[in-house]
Amino acid sequence: MILLNKQPVITEQFPNGETKVKDFDHLISADNLVQFTYQEDGDLIKLLFVKKRLDEAEVRCRLVINYMPYSRMDRKIEGDLFTLNYVSQFINSLAFDQVYVIEPHSAKTIQLLNNSEAIYPALDWLPQVMAELGFTDQDRIVFPDKGAAARYEGAGYANCCVFDKTRNPQTGRIENMILKQGNVPIGAKCIIVDDLCSAGGTFLGAAEILKEMGASEIYLLVTHCERRVLSGKLLNEGSPLEKIFTSTSMMNEVHPKIEYITINIEDYV
Repeated sequence: MILLNKQPVITEQFPNGETKVKDFDHLISADNLVQFTYQEDGDLIKLLFVKKRLDEAEVRCRLVINYMPYSRMDRKIEGDLFTLNYVSQFINSLAFDQVYVIEPHSAKTIQLLNNSEAIYPALDWLPQVMAELGFTDQDRIVFPDKGAAARYEGAGYANCCVFDKTRNPQTGRIENMILKQGNVPIGAKCIIVDDLCSAGGTFLGAAEILKEMGASEIYLLVTHCERRVLSGKLLNEGSPLEKIFTSTSMMNEVHPKIEYITINIEDYV
């Protein structure tokens, strides 16, 4: 989905699969903001068409990427293509005046994208969620790996816990997970904080360990959440996880264990 100045760009599809974009001349202004939500590869073609139309109007245009596609392929792995690099080159070729990426999966995204800036709404949501849950000094903020800890290291919260995990680079499966830093008092509430949830295996593993250590309630605060979480075990009855707090950057399905938080883009751009 693409929004131009907060209004949806209407697209249709021809029988042969080609994309038709309805002209949006009435939405164009001197300074434009395009909000891009990736759901499939065809959305990249829609972004191309929208930007070319704006180029014809000779107007300024900034881009907000709600979730950067291919951001997990952020390095060259033997046998696989470095696809984040190629998608970044494609976006660079569109020559936006400024690119904002909401919660990039790694710093590599910002390095590859021209005129880009990262936005981290989870840091703004965290105090709200802590207040909602009635956090005290005995409760804990939990980072599921070193990457998450580094991403939010400037958050300024004491009593954080950090897991260390070993993942097979070919299969993506987690082979080992241990609590590397911090402690969990008996009865503590825990909020696991990260950027992206897919099926949720990492968070389920962390939640099970936290529960064994004595945590009373465990929550997940994650900016991006894929639909795959609905078919995984993280939301099943009997899961140690109480609730997921997330945005609609990738999904908006209703579930009793999911609470959506709105990203007010005007607060960042």
